[in-house]
Amino acid sequence: MPEELIVPDRYCHVLKVKPFHIHTGALVVVLNDVDAKELGIFANDRVRITNNKKKLSVVAVADITHSENHDFIKENEIGVFSEVIKRLDLKENDLVEVCAVELPKSVEFIKKKLNNQVLTAEEINEIVKDLDENRLSSIEASAFVSAVYVNGFNLDETVAMTRALSRNGQKISMDLSPIVDKHSIGGINGRVTMIVVPIVAAAGLFIPKTSSRSITSAAGTADAMEVLANVSLNFNQIKKITQKVGGVIAWGGALDLAPVDDKIIKIEHPLSLDPQGQVIASVMAKKHSVGSQFVVVDLPIGPGLKVSDKEAAEEMAKLFVQVGKKIGVKVESVLTDGTKPTGKAFGPALEAKYVLEVLENKFFDNLAQKSCELSGVLLELAGKCKKGQGFEKAKEILQSGKALDKMKEIIKAQGGKIFKSEDVELGKFVFEVKSESEGEISNINGPLLTQIARVAGAPADKKAGVLLHVEEGDNIKKGDLLFQIFASNERKFDSAKKAAKASSIQLEKTIIERFV
Repeated sequence: MPEELIVPDRYCHVLKVKPFHIHTGALVVVLNDVDAKELGIFANDRVRITNNKKKLSVVAVADITHSENHDFIKENEIGVFSEVIKRLDLKENDLVEVCAVELPKSVEFIKKKLNNQVLTAEEINEIVKDLDENRLSSIEASAFVSAVYVNGFNLDETVAMTRALSRNGQKISMDLSPIVDKHSIGGINGRVTMIVVPIVAAAGLFIPKTSSRSITSAAGTADAMEVLANVSLNFNQIKKITQKVGGVIAWGGALDLAPVDDKIIKIEHPLSLDPQGQVIASVMAKKHSVGSQFVVVDLPIGPGLKVSDKEAAEEMAKLFVQVGKKIGVKVESVLTDGTKPTGKAFGPALEAKYVLEVLENKFFDNLAQKSCELSGVLLELAGKCKKGQGFEKAKEILQSGKALDKMKEIIKAQGGKIFKSEDVELGKFVFEVKSESEGEISNINGPLLTQIARVAGAPADKKAGVLLHVEEGDNIKKGDLLFQIFASNERKFDSAKKAAKASSIQLEKTIIERFV
């Protein structure tokens, strides 16, 4: 929403608009250094820009060009980017009023967190509000994320951030019960969600599941589901489909469930910063926004994952439960082994095909096992069966074909046309990686297989990826097939073949120690 017009009490300058139709993800303007000096501002200071004709005003962060670049932004001009153009309804050569404004109050609160002091709920609300309204510069926003990463949140701060993020976004209001959800903080591969959703929906629970696209993996749940059906659903579509068939698998990025959280995640990503309190607040805010009453949180443990050891996982698991209680959501956290691949597929189409094969009961592997275990937790939490009986109930739903039937309903409701595993198309270029020796497989390097799949083009190329043909403990001979690489682009295919030369699958060594 545009801000209410405010008449500033500081010196203002009228400047001519020079538009740049480029999305920056923030409210940013560029000034000539002569005008900046006249206004008394420096780079990253804030200015209020007012379109008096439209009675619209916003606060933006100012960048400054210097004298050698005066052809870029001349005196008495202001460069404005897409976000400012849209908010102020500007056209080229429009005149706007520009003046300096004070720092937002939240900058002081960020400094407070940098000094390892506890923030109040009001202070966290102010930070979230200023992040939402783009009042904080990228440096200040990064400082906040760094402060939380270094100093952490206590329970009260985590709850306050959860509530602030949830309040900031839109909510899906449904007169349904029980509404359940499942979240994993990140493993190697395998689309557990795409099996859990049809199982619990077939059991009579409601699960409006919003999922992410891949950031570092070969596929996110939204990427894989998009192979089968439309995932860019709006609030009304999610609500209607959930009411009709019980479950939805949608892309959360198409919604405004917690927009400030998405901004924070973008800041965290380049340095892989995952502050525990912020991760919990992020997950729980989005679950709260879709009206979840019961949630199972999967915490995979393993080297290179968000949680690398059992002690840290146990602490995080307890905090998820505590935050859930504070906001009225019943949470059960489960610790799982994240050291091994879940299933044998890496890449959107391959993982979608693999999910359908599990639902078609072509095999029951560790992906099916984990899916039934997590589904069983939700069935028990929501009172669909007694404690300890959830897994068997979920397995019965899967093996009876009810989960497959429900998945077909979900795909149809989301506008999809692929209902069978054999109808999923894979990349036309296929390369087989075979064993150069014999022995027992001792280790499968999931992260390296993910990397190979990404080099082959996944997740942008949905048909690209890697399909394993072995698992740990298998005895193999020289020439046996280890895995296949699929790609649609020949250049990427060649690069993936080169990447496959790295040792992603290790055989048990017979020499234990050497002495000289």
